[in-house]
Amino acid sequence: MKLNSKYFDKIRVKPDEDRLRQEREPTCDWPDCEKPGKFPAPRGRDNEGQYYHFCVEHVRQYNKSYNYFTGMKDDDVRAFQADARSGHRPTWKMGENKSATSKSKRQQAASGGYRVKQEFSDPLGLLGDDANPGKDAKPRRAVRNLERKALKTLSLDENASPEDVKKQYKSLVKRHHPDANGGSRASEDRFREIVQAYDYLKTAGFC
Repeated sequence: MKLNSKYFDKIRVKPDEDRLRQEREPTCDWPDCEKPGKFPAPRGRDNEGQYYHFCVEHVRQYNKSYNYFTGMKDDDVRAFQADARSGHRPTWKMGENKSATSKSKRQQAASGGYRVKQEFSDPLGLLGDDANPGKDAKPRRAVRNLERKALKTLSLDENASPEDVKKQYKSLVKRHHPDANGGSRASEDRFREIVQAYDYLKTAGFC
């Protein structure tokens, strides 16, 4: 074993400072330069994450001549700069997503890949015409909490149409009218709830 080996550092009074510094700091990557390479510099395009290590003099010289776009055509440079605005990620206009509306994707959805035929409301048209299966139908606004409560009083859910509400109202009125139940107080209270719920839905413009 060599006497200047690092394994003797623990018993030396003064370790070899030059050798220790060389181990901590790589030598400058500039040709024929023996100085410590303290300063990292990128190797360039297609070598992201890789660096040269130069001394201060040569890193300055390298930076002056460094050009990431060296070897690229002008059109490629402009395209790269345009993509950089979005972080080099694909973007679409609001309401568009070609990958989700292509024929192959629709076939995948029909086979159970994801649910595309589920009905939903898009009153602001944010998802585009192709995203809503019922695009020819008039958009329906979201149901408010009080409207949902009134529909529940009529034994309906939030998917009920105005026609469903009117039909259900007539049926419940006939069934719970006090005259049809011998003046029952319970039937009278239920009748009042039905009328109030229907009146609220009419006032709110639901039906």
